[in-house]
This record gives sequence, C-alpha cells and structure tokens, in this order.
Amino acid sequence: MIKIEDKGFEDLEEALSSIDRNNPSNIDIDLGGYHFRQVVIDRPNVTLKNGTIDHDLGAYRILDDGYKRGTFNTYTLYINADNVCLENVKVVNSNGYKEGQAIALMIDGDNFKARNCEISSYQDTLFIAPLPGTEYEKGGFKGLLQDKERRYRKAYFENCLIEGSIDFIFGGGMGYFHNCEIRSRNIHEKINGYVCAPSTPENERYGFIFDECRFTSEENMKDSVYLARPWRDHGKCLIVSSRIGEHIKAEGYHDWDKENARETCEFKEYNNINVTKPDRVAWMKETERKDLEYVDSLKQEEKR
Repeated sequence: MIKIEDKGFEDLEEALSSIDRNNPSNIDIDLGGYHFRQVVIDRPNVTLKNGTIDHDLGAYRILDDGYKRGTFNTYTLYINADNVCLENVKVVNSNGYKEGQAIALMIDGDNFKARNCEISSYQDTLFIAPLPGTEYEKGGFKGLLQDKERRYRKAYFENCLIEGSIDFIFGGGMGYFHNCEIRSRNIHEKINGYVCAPSTPENERYGFIFDECRFTSEENMKDSVYLARPWRDHGKCLIVSSRIGEHIKAEGYHDWDKENARETCEFKEYNNINVTKPDRVAWMKETERKDLEYVDSLKQEEKR
C-alpha cells in the first residue's frame, strides 16, 4: 500500500497522478518494498519517503529494434519536476557492471533534495542535468532527456550514501553533497573507476561540491580510483573538509585524454584528510575564498 496523507493507493503511479500540482504532497512508500519498475516523478513539490525503488536496466542490452538501450533509458527513478524531495529512500539499479551504464537516479528538476537516502548502481549511478549541448556519438543521448531544454539544475544531498564505479556522479548540474558517504565499488580492474564526471556548462561557476564527505570503497581497491575526470572541457569539482580513502590514486584526477581540458576544467580541494599521501596533478586549480563562501552559503541554505 502506498500512503499519501490519509489515503491509500495500490501503486506509486496512482498516488502521483492524484496529486494537485499546486500543493505540496507527501507520499509514504510504506513498509519498504517497491521493486522492479521505472518510476517518473513529474509533479512538483512532492516528498517521497520510506522505501525502496529498484530496477535492473543496462545500457548495452539489445532491444527488439536491434539497438542498444542507451544510458538515459536505464534510469530507475527520473525526477522531472522542481522541488522534489526524497527522505529515507533507497534508489537502486541492480543491473551490475557487465552491461555498461545503469542509472539509478536521473534528475532534471530544480531544487531537488535527498536526505538519509541510498543511491546505488555501478557505472553512471547519479545524473544531474543538464546534458551537454552535443553528443560525442550519434544516439548517445537517446531517451527522455535528448530533446529537452538544457537547464542548469541544482540538487542537494545530506547524510546520503552514493555508490558506484565509473563516473558514478555525472552531468552538468550543481550537486552539493554534505556529510555523505561516496563509496567506490570494485569492478576488479586496474583502474576501478572515477568518482565523478562533470560536464559543467562554461558559463556556470560550480559543478559538484563535496563538503564534509567520506570517500570510501569496497575491499581491495587501494590506489585504483580517480576522484574526477571532465566529461566536457569545463567540468568542475570542489572537495572540502572531507576524508579521502586509500583507494584514491595519489594524482587524484584524470584528463580523459583531453589535454586541452587541463586548462579549462576546475578541480579543486581544500582542507581534506587523505589516508595516503597525495601527489595531485599539476593542472589542479587553486581553491579561492569565494569558493569557500559559496560552500558556506549552501550549508546555510540546506538548514532552511
């Protein structure tokens, strides 16, 4: 049973369709399980609580038309509205890592918030819009996002676990992660992954911000993961007051074999605890006072 205020519904779609778009609504998934169906939240001002949404789609799987499903058709939960909040919700793409990209949570709504949530997959776990302006290869963006206006989105995560392997936090939006565990999963390769792959638009100041977070990993992953690489040339990532585990490579960052991106991307760190001694790339950028002031403003905004 899905509970919305004092009413009961058989499934989440029925509950969502009953919502008045003009009024805030709370939906309680109830006793934990809501499995194996893709879910779209297209109503604004919705708070979803207490349960699990799980699906298992991979990008490499061939469909009936003979083509691969593609990254942006693999989502478990798609946020397509503003002011949506998740509380005590687990969002999982349980496909594994053999079929490529597998999005758990795909966000194209502004002012999204997640508190005490788990977001789990392997490659491409969490996407925050917008998409880049153009694809690297034809059909690379096929899905619900490909024809949508590219709008810079802001998403906030507090006390959450986000886990994955390759580029598992990616996209062009601003993601603020406060007091979160960012867990890398073992795919048993020499390079076990990249935490994030920002594609921040050139005219936007911030991409992914990790504040008082813990970068952890599964076992046997020492010196095998990069913190970030630029999906597009102006990708931005800032890590402050966080603990960075031994799975992170000393150099920290990879240029994705795009030397020109070394000049244009902005990867920054400040006041972190590193389990192993860092020897960061020379093209890392210097953290500025205005960066720290912006982080403080986000922390205050989160409390409101």
